[in-house]
Amino acid sequence: MDTRKLILTACIAACLALSACDKAEDPAKTRADVAAAQADASKKVQEAQADATKKVADAQADLAKAQADASKDLAEARKDHSEEVADANKTLGGANADAIEKVGEERADTIRAKAKADYEVAKADADAAYKVAKEKCDAVTGEARDTCQNQAKADYDSAVRLADVRKDQLLKDADDVEKASGG
Repeated sequence: MDTRKLILTACIAACLALSACDKAEDPAKTRADVAAAQADASKKVQEAQADATKKVADAQADLAKAQADASKDLAEARKDHSEEVADANKTLGGANADAIEKVGEERADTIRAKAKADYEVAKADADAAYKVAKEKCDAVTGEARDTCQNQAKADYDSAVRLADVRKDQLLKDADDVEKASGG
């Protein structure tokens, strides 16, 4: 929520700054601004991708640990209850159900982590593209600038909405996986 307020404030400030002067920026300055915006955008996208990769790797490691723990639990259940077949089968069934539930929960957590990480990357990419597009709009004046800025904002809003839809679908998929596993 604070990020949205910050972005909104930055957009309003940028609009006010741009409306104060309808003079085209020097082409060399525009190129320099675009290059700087692209470099900054590239850095932010790389950082978001690195963070996303780490989050997904952590979630996958948790999933692998849960699977190993589940296997260990099953092995212990088989060993402890081998003398009494009926009780062992009952215990094994419970351990199996627990293992399926644990793995399902971890799989759901992995999907959620990926959904959030993918959203952050898509959002960073949209922010970067929007920043570059705004800099490019500084090369024109008047109605052309307004049209350029409106298109840049529309493209940004569309990219963010698409990222939200994808994230929501993955989060729903995670809930379905968790429910299917008994969690």
